[in-house]
Amino acid sequence: VWVDSAYPLEPWCIPPFKKPHNGRLTNDQRTFNFHLSSICVHVEHTFAALKGRFQSLRDLRRNIHSENDLRTAVHWIQCCLILHNMIIRLEEARRWNEDNGTVEWAHQQGRGMVDEEFE
Repeated sequence: VWVDSAYPLEPWCIPPFKKPHNGRLTNDQRTFNFHLSSICVHVEHTFAALKGRFQSLRDLRRNIHSENDLRTAVHWIQCCLILHNMIIRLEEARRWNEDNGTVEWAHQQGRGMVDEEFE
């Protein structure tokens, strides 16, 4: 799991490199930190978007007091992710249909207006 600098290096998480007390980070370490930071920003934006769309996710952490609560929270988040992806696909399909139908609709509407004016 990629984490921010508040976490120590553990087998289950990889934080960014910290500047040594008496030196500087190498180019590779700075490059790694740059890319890790970019990933963290994208993840934070994703969480914000999901919490904006699904208000129930905002207080989810406060309601976890047992192993069963954690399982329920994981399932709830999975459901929100599935619904989020379904909404995106439906919106894309609707836009595609509207974009492809707009020109034909405009032609039909235009023919009716032109025919009425010249009759």
